[in-house]
Amino acid sequence: MARVQTVDPKKKKSNTVPTQNPKSKAELAKTNPKREPSKNEVMFFRIGMSVIALTLVILAIVLVIQYFVKQDEETGPFDDYISINANDLLVITQEDEYGVFGDFSYFDGKEVYEDLRTVLYSNDFIYVYFYRSSDINEELETAILAIEGLSDMAFLFVDLDTETTLFETPGLEHLNLDDTRDNMLLIFDLNAQEFQLEIRVSDILIEINKL
Repeated sequence: MARVQTVDPKKKKSNTVPTQNPKSKAELAKTNPKREPSKNEVMFFRIGMSVIALTLVILAIVLVIQYFVKQDEETGPFDDYISINANDLLVITQEDEYGVFGDFSYFDGKEVYEDLRTVLYSNDFIYVYFYRSSDINEELETAILAIEGLSDMAFLFVDLDTETTLFETPGLEHLNLDDTRDNMLLIFDLNAQEFQLEIRVSDILIEINKL
């Protein structure tokens, strides 16, 4: 009788393969050294940084040029002389309760009007030249700037491009200003208390050449 070999179930081999614990990302990072950038990558990086730096330099140069060009454009030929606005003109030429034109005491004690007050009190004639800074008459500009001692005279400037409400200002009607003109010269004789307005360029030149 053949013997049948029995297998102890407790000793039966397992068919499962033991699993290995995967390494963590930190451990893998330690075991895998960082890759050095290639020469091409370094070259492209340097080129990119150079382009950025060059662009910033060019932009800075352009901004500086635009700034100085703008400064030059904003500088007018009469900027070194005394400019007045519509209210200043009203004070200088208006009639007071005693029938006298011009009350300069308004400018007393005001530092911003120091230069204006000085020329008003030291001259017998006040000249007010009305012009447009956007369209300056070069012939008149040359004649005015050629006046000897211009800075010491009561020669005042009104830019019609800036004083847009000048012709609507109440109290200036007696000056007979012409809103169709781009150049006018008002002459105020303080002693005679008389106003003279020249509206033609040729007549303005005649008066300027007398100075």
